[in-house]
Amino acid sequence: MESQRNTKQKQLILSILKESNRPMSINEIYALVVLQVPKIAKSTIYRNIDSLLNQNLIDKYHLNDNEVFYRIKADSHEHKHFIICDDCKKVFDLPSCPIHALENAMEEEGFIIKEHLIQISGICKTCAKGHTKGQ
Repeated sequence: MESQRNTKQKQLILSILKESNRPMSINEIYALVVLQVPKIAKSTIYRNIDSLLNQNLIDKYHLNDNEVFYRIKADSHEHKHFIICDDCKKVFDLPSCPIHALENAMEEEGFIIKEHLIQISGICKTCAKGHTKGQ
């Protein structure tokens, strides 16, 4: 099957996502891939990202006003949630999923949960030093 092929481009994308400590956009991934494969088309990046999503190797997130970002999974059951600084746009991981217990309770009631997304925005402590209280 075509989507299961383990191509050089797919391995490069996985490597870039593994080295990143945060979710990355297609443009960020492309900017790094093109350094090693100069003639690669952005459509190739999209195809490989779709394949990696279908293989459950990466997650897709809608961050920063619904821009799409991708992050590698440690395992197929992992999912993450994030806090984004409104000033510097730095992305921080939530240490755990605050909805997990609620999700389990709803599934016990027979509700089939497809997915859930949590995104919190605010000001990180570094940026907060420049803000005064009440802003």
